[in-house]
Amino acid sequence: MAELPDFATLQNSVKAEDFEQDPLPGWAGIATLFGAPALAAGRMDVGDDGWLVSGVPFDATASSRPGAAEGPRAIRQASLIFSSYLTSLGQWRMLDTRTGQTFRYRAPQVADAGDLHVYPTDTVRTFQAVAAESRRLSQSAPRLIFLNGDHSCTFPTFAGFRAGRLDRGAGRVGFINIDHHFDFGNWSALHGPLYHGSNSRRISEIPQMRPEDMAFVGVGDVTKYDQYQELIDRGFHAVPGYQIIRDGAAAALRPLIEELGSRCDTVYVSLDIDVIDSSSATGTGHVTMGGLGIGHLLDVYEELRALPVGAFDVAEVAPRYDPSGATAQIVARLLFESLFRAECAPPELAPWSDSASDEPLERQ
Repeated sequence: MAELPDFATLQNSVKAEDFEQDPLPGWAGIATLFGAPALAAGRMDVGDDGWLVSGVPFDATASSRPGAAEGPRAIRQASLIFSSYLTSLGQWRMLDTRTGQTFRYRAPQVADAGDLHVYPTDTVRTFQAVAAESRRLSQSAPRLIFLNGDHSCTFPTFAGFRAGRLDRGAGRVGFINIDHHFDFGNWSALHGPLYHGSNSRRISEIPQMRPEDMAFVGVGDVTKYDQYQELIDRGFHAVPGYQIIRDGAAAALRPLIEELGSRCDTVYVSLDIDVIDSSSATGTGHVTMGGLGIGHLLDVYEELRALPVGAFDVAEVAPRYDPSGATAQIVARLLFESLFRAECAPPELAPWSDSASDEPLERQ
């Protein structure tokens, strides 16, 4: 049996300061996004190119499986595993062996402003508070991330973001809904006009919002034929999930990105995690059959780099249906790659690039 160490001697041989710079494991620490510092509402300075994070833990309009109110906390917790990546990988040129792309990890300032005010039994008051507080954040921070509950929350977070950007002099604000559904319903027998399936319609009704500035990406569920035809006739953009799977995200999204990029000063991107097939992401309120794969979604976000994205949101993560925690991890990794990849370059090596040399790579 090994001899026990003299713990008193060990204890007296170090100081607390000796450990301050060491990373914590992914399940430890204060649950802010990527371990970012927490900021009070009155201290929202993240520099000229930083990101300010807030959560909206609200799911009172769920109609099948509630639990998305728990999503913001779960995503923050899942993100902590990446908090030391920048320290260990930020000095290297990186190769994405899935796509052949090269890049570097760069750390813009990120701060977490905590959660906005919600009132679980009062949807209208919740939306008032969220829109007002989102507007204040949008007036102060260059770029925003909203960790939303059910997808109804996107209506007030977008409304507040857009108002704040208009306050700062923006002209047109685009909206992209990445979702298995259009969320263009008008009325729910359970919830009335404000619910998780009406957020896109409510956004389209905001004064001066134009159909040509709104897009539906990844749709794959059944919908009313006449409603789809009306959306297209009115000028809304639709990029079905089938087209992304068949043609690849770059080809499928190119016309949309060219149009929104030339027309809009800034773009808000909303993700309903049920756009991913439920075989890969079980932790959501709606079971999706035939959705996008995780790789397809990564490709979609890579293409969105060409747009002036001013805000991301993520909705409908319900961790109680995913004991593995994988769904929250997927979202955390997606946000990490979207925020921190820089100096991205197309493939230049075999076998990803047809023009690359056939010479074998030098062993590292």
